[in-house]
Amino acid sequence: MATVTHDWKDLAATSHYTLAEEIKYCIQDGDIEQGLEGLNELIDSMSKIALREARSHLVVIMLHILKWKYQPQKRSNSWALSILHARDEIEQVQEETPSTTNQKIKEIWDKTFEKAIVFAGREMKMSEKEIKRFNPEPLTWKEVFEDEYFLEDND
Repeated sequence: MATVTHDWKDLAATSHYTLAEEIKYCIQDGDIEQGLEGLNELIDSMSKIALREARSHLVVIMLHILKWKYQPQKRSNSWALSILHARDEIEQVQEETPSTTNQKIKEIWDKTFEKAIVFAGREMKMSEKEIKRFNPEPLTWKEVFEDEYFLEDND
C-alpha cells in the first residue's frame, strides 16, 4: 500500500466536507497516520472558524455598547437586544467549540475593539477623520459580558 500525501491545509481551506471524505478514505485504506494529520487540520480549521464567528459577534456587542455610551439620546431596545443576542451567540460558539475559550476571546479583544470603534463611528455617521480621532476608553469584560443594557421605563 502506497502512502498518498495530502495537502490538508489546502483541503481545509477549500471544503471541510471534502477534507472529511479524504480522512475517511485514508482510514479505510489503513493509512492512519495520514488520516490523523487530516483530522488535526480539520479540527484546527474548525476552531479558527468558530473563533472568527465569536469575533464577529463580539464586534456587534462592542459597537452597540459604544453607541449606548456615546449616543444615550438614541438608545433603543434593538441595541439592547443586539447585545443580548450576540452574547448568546458567543456562548453557543463556546459550547459547541470548547477551544473558543474566554482566554482566546481576550487574545482577540484589542483588534476586535478597534474594528468596533470603526463600525460604531460609521453607524454614528462620523467621517473618516472623526473616526480616527474617536478614542473611547477600552471596554471591560464586565461591560461586554455582564452589564445589563435596557431602557428605563419613563411612565
